[in-house]
Amino acid sequence: MSQKLESWLDAVYETEGDRGQLDGLYDEWARTYDQDLWASGNPYIALMTGMVGRHVPDTAARILDGGCGTGNMAQLLHQFGYSNIVGIDASDGMLAAAKSKGCYTELHKLLLGEKIDLPANSFDAVTAAGVLTHGHAPPESLDGLLEVAKPGAPIIFSISKPAVEEGGFGDKMSALEQSGAWTLIDRTAPFRTYPFSQEYADLRHWISVYRKAG
Repeated sequence: MSQKLESWLDAVYETEGDRGQLDGLYDEWARTYDQDLWASGNPYIALMTGMVGRHVPDTAARILDGGCGTGNMAQLLHQFGYSNIVGIDASDGMLAAAKSKGCYTELHKLLLGEKIDLPANSFDAVTAAGVLTHGHAPPESLDGLLEVAKPGAPIIFSISKPAVEEGGFGDKMSALEQSGAWTLIDRTAPFRTYPFSQEYADLRHWISVYRKAG
């Protein structure tokens, strides 16, 4: 993996979740983000796309792309015929890059959190790729994603091992399952997030799919 990408990742983690710094950093990174991500060998976009294909057979389904970034996942979904994708992100630069791909029906500058400023029970499927991690979105973001999903909708997201074990996501996911808010229906094996990196060689992610109750 190029030193340039590792420098970007270092800068992201050093913001410690400061919203202004993080958004400004992503505004700047948007110019080379796709190139850097694909060059890293990170497979999460491909795995997320596969999970959507497995659990959302209707290509006209209304899908939320939460933390859409430059739209690299939606671009693949669009190529597979998905035609009703709504993206949200906090970075103007990322949203501009996403808009340029022409694969969204709507794009909104919104944060992931306990509440998302979109109608409740309005999406046939909800996704969050590469965003549920340290400094980006809190565990309560799962509440917001659940709220906007229709009853019975799949919630498909990538999650890192540190986010689960140290960032509060593990406890939140378990609490939602124990309360009956959702049920785990699918999950990949853990994978190396940046297989070409020495600095981040030990980082692991996996893709989880939960179904909203109802």
